Amino acid sequence: MREWNATELPSAGEADDWLAELGVDVGDRAAILALRPALAASPDLLALLADRRRQLITGMGDPRPMPMWGDIGAPHERVGNLFYVWVFLSVLPALRVFHERHGVTRHSGNRILGNLAGQLSAYRSLHGVAGLSEQNWLTRHFRGTIFDLGRLHVERTYFDEDLPASSRPAPALGEPVLSLHIPEGRLTPAACDDSVAAATAFVRREFGHERYRFAVCTSWVLDPQLRSYLAENSNILAFQRRFELSPRRGPDRTDTVIEFVFKRPAADLAALPQDTSLQRALVGHVRAGHPWHFRTGWFAL
Repeated sequence: MREWNATELPSAGEADDWLAELGVDVGDRAAILALRPALAASPDLLALLADRRRQLITGMGDPRPMPMWGDIGAPHERVGNLFYVWVFLSVLPALRVFHERHGVTRHSGNRILGNLAGQLSAYRSLHGVAGLSEQNWLTRHFRGTIFDLGRLHVERTYFDEDLPASSRPAPALGEPVLSLHIPEGRLTPAACDDSVAAATAFVRREFGHERYRFAVCTSWVLDPQLRSYLAENSNILAFQRRFELSPRRGPDRTDTVIEFVFKRPAADLAALPQDTSLQRALVGHVRAGHPWHFRTGWFAL
């Protein structure tokens, strides 16, 4: 596999093949490829691509936070945040090498990197055009700190909350933790058990110099308000019962929750499907004037 200069772009053919392998929709692929000539002709954008690519390459596997990547505005509105797709493509060969070094198969790597396709699809569903708004979330995937370990995706990171003193075991501010992320699908207890076990074994094997005492999760799935709506034996409530919750509730994240679950804008509740108990719970709660929150919880490994 060849090495690139920092400002070199993959060819249109390479990019299309890689995007297809990651599950990116044909329409989104066409929109991304259509921007290549403008990107290749812009010294400013090529210099920015080189800088962003350098950040990912030098931070490969490093779970410490990266600088935030701002939206692409004037004078490059036409390219917009799809620019970052080209950054991610430019780092893909190096990321494949990193994955292989840590025993991550190409199939497993693609399941993680397929989050790019999901974010592009979500943007198109919400706005009706190709675009990207979650470039900072995706930097974690493309610098190799998140791994596919069955039902859950697991990120090596650091706990970022200063909890009040308690007699119960809890992670300390800045402590290494395994952060659990929840791809779409059924959240069965057995599948979650298998993922946690696989994650523990994986980091012990590949990153044994790091000590992880806790798994953590920050998600709307942990909002205890769901207990008022879902059956006691639901998979979501079983997942909640694994965690000790932080007392901090955080801001109103209603729009984010609705848009994530329904892939539609939160403004028109009447147009949202009501086919499942979860869908009815989410919409009914908002109609009653109540917010949804992302909550943080942890359990000992």
